[in-house]
Amino acid sequence: MDEKIKSKPEKLLLMGSSAFSAKELPAEIKERVDEAIDNGVTVIVGEAYGACRLFQDYLALKGYRNVVVGHAVKIRYNVGNWKDFQYGRNLRERERRMIEDCDFAIVIWMNNSGVIAENLELLKRLRKPTFLFECSSETGIVKAGEIDIERTYDPFYYMKEHYRKLKRQK
Repeated sequence: MDEKIKSKPEKLLLMGSSAFSAKELPAEIKERVDEAIDNGVTVIVGEAYGACRLFQDYLALKGYRNVVVGHAVKIRYNVGNWKDFQYGRNLRERERRMIEDCDFAIVIWMNNSGVIAENLELLKRLRKPTFLFECSSETGIVKAGEIDIERTYDPFYYMKEHYRKLKRQK
């Protein structure tokens, strides 16, 4: 058997909605990020406004260095002056490749964001263990827990994938 068997996850993806405007990360998320830091995993984080900036600010506050900032065309935010990597040429490609590169994820989903919903479907399809912090500014409802593999986060995910494949075949 030539395949390397991983004993524990090595790459954590931190992603979330740009509409998430809290002043700091929720306690449930800090706890999980701290655990990842304690285990020395590589953290992949985006550079968009909202949740990604909060993630970056928290990692910088902790002085954690094992971080890769994923971007598409150009990098907009890298508070820790960490290594950066171009995961794609546009948002969709960047998100997909960051998801494919991770072993597990922590996601903040605000107001049923369509981009995050699509990402949740991909994480689910690829069977990536994912902790989801879901919140609504309209209702004030907050839910936190592991991703539900039975739930449909983006009802149009498979239709979109079908049309993307057709477009690539042209």
